[in-house]
Amino acid sequence: MGKLAKYLDRLNATQVVDKSKFIEGRMKDNPAFPLPEPALADIAAARANLEAAITAAMDGGRTATAIRRARTKELKLMLSQLAGYVTSLAEGNTLAILSSGFDVQRTPVPSGELSAPPDLQASISAFAGRVDLRWRPVQHAAAYQIHRNGTDPADAAAWQLAGTSTKASFKVTGLTPASITWFRVSAVGTAGIGPVSEVAHSLVK
Repeated sequence: MGKLAKYLDRLNATQVVDKSKFIEGRMKDNPAFPLPEPALADIAAARANLEAAITAAMDGGRTATAIRRARTKELKLMLSQLAGYVTSLAEGNTLAILSSGFDVQRTPVPSGELSAPPDLQASISAFAGRVDLRWRPVQHAAAYQIHRNGTDPADAAAWQLAGTSTKASFKVTGLTPASITWFRVSAVGTAGIGPVSEVAHSLVK
């Protein structure tokens, strides 16, 4: 399902005129949009006013420049209103939106599936209650979730979220001294959360 792209704020006065001419041409007698709102005649009049204001402002006069800005704002508003009309009738139909002269938003392409973080290593730290973790980065990963387990790695209910990291390393703190703790990591990206890594464990100082 397509969505109409909203980009008018980025256009300067001349670009708005050009875009308006294109939309007016595509909307004229378009059976998908029989009663444009605002009317195409009103948009054409606003566009003509802006064209005149652009010409008048070429000498850089303050008043003429202010008028050009006002005319640009006026035409942008009317085109935005027309975009709303197109959106309501098109109901996500990409071809219908394109037939109106407006553009369709690009749909972000999700990254490929995430793999499990490889080579997870857990190292005893010089600090009490802390274990240092390190693993190799995963392609397309934006962050990582780190889980710890202080009782039995086979007990799914015993795994707890220890934290998140945007790097391929993490320092787990607050652990019980003189104990063994197990760890596993999963990558997080636009495709969701990937599979968990192999389990690593370490003695806690």
